[in-house]
Amino acid sequence: MGYKVLLVIYCVAVLVSSTLFAQTTLESKVQKVTILVDDSYPPYTYESNGYLYGIYVDLVRQAARLLKDEYEIELQPVPWKRGVAALEQGAAFALMPPYIHMKKRPFIWPYSIALQEEAVVAFCNQGKTLVNVLSRPDSAEPINVGLNAGFMILDAALMEAQKRGKIKVWENRNIRSNIMKMSKQRIDCYINDRLSTLIGLNNIRHSDPSIRLEQFIEDKVILRRTAHIGYLREKSKKYPFKYDFINKMDDALKIVLERQEDGVKLQ
Repeated sequence: MGYKVLLVIYCVAVLVSSTLFAQTTLESKVQKVTILVDDSYPPYTYESNGYLYGIYVDLVRQAARLLKDEYEIELQPVPWKRGVAALEQGAAFALMPPYIHMKKRPFIWPYSIALQEEAVVAFCNQGKTLVNVLSRPDSAEPINVGLNAGFMILDAALMEAQKRGKIKVWENRNIRSNIMKMSKQRIDCYINDRLSTLIGLNNIRHSDPSIRLEQFIEDKVILRRTAHIGYLREKSKKYPFKYDFINKMDDALKIVLERQEDGVKLQ
C-alpha cells in the first residue's frame, strides 16, 4: 500500500474519531431531568394506554423542545399522593402540577411560573350543600365530602367546618371513584377543579348511561388557584443544575404561553 493511500486513511480515521468525540462530548453536556406528573388529572395531566396526555403535559413538552440542547426532560406519570411523598422524602426533583402550599408542603420550593389558573368547585347531590356550612346546626349529620387523594383544596371555612365535625373528608383515588361514590350516596359532595370534574362526568355519562348525573349540582366555587411545576426545596448534590434549570424552564414556559396567546404552537 502506497504512502499516499496510508496518509489518506490516517486522515479519514482522525476526522471520524474527532467527529465522534465531539458528538459524545456534546451529548454528555445534555442533562437528564425527570418531572413526576399526576397520572389521573384530566384534562391537565393523565395517562392513557401507557402514554401521558394533557394541557400541562403539552405545554411542558413544548418548553422542553426549547431546552433540548441543554436538558433532556422526562415526564414520568405517578399517582398524585405518591408523587408528593417522593418530593417529601427527597427522592424526586420536581412534580407537576401542584398548587402553592408553602406552609403545608414546605419541602416544595420554588415553583415555576403559573401554568394556568383553575377554579376549584364543589359538586353536590341534590339536597346537599356546602354553602354557609358553618351555620349548620351542631345536631345535623355531617356532610361527607370527597377529595382526590393528596389534594389540599379546602378553603378556610371548610377547614373550620372539618374541625367542628360539620363535614367529614374522604380521600379517594381519582375523579371517577369520587363520582361513582357520589352516585351511590356514599359521599354527598365532591371538590375538585371544575373543568376536570365536568370531563369526568361526561366520560362516565358515555361509559355508564345508567348513572343519573342530573342529580349532581355545582354547589359553590371553593377557591381559585394556579398550577405549577414544584421543585424539591432540599439542597442536594444530585441536582447541581437546579436553579439553572428552573430559570431556563420558566423562560421557555413564558415563550410557549405567549405564543399560545398569539395562536402559535411550537412544532
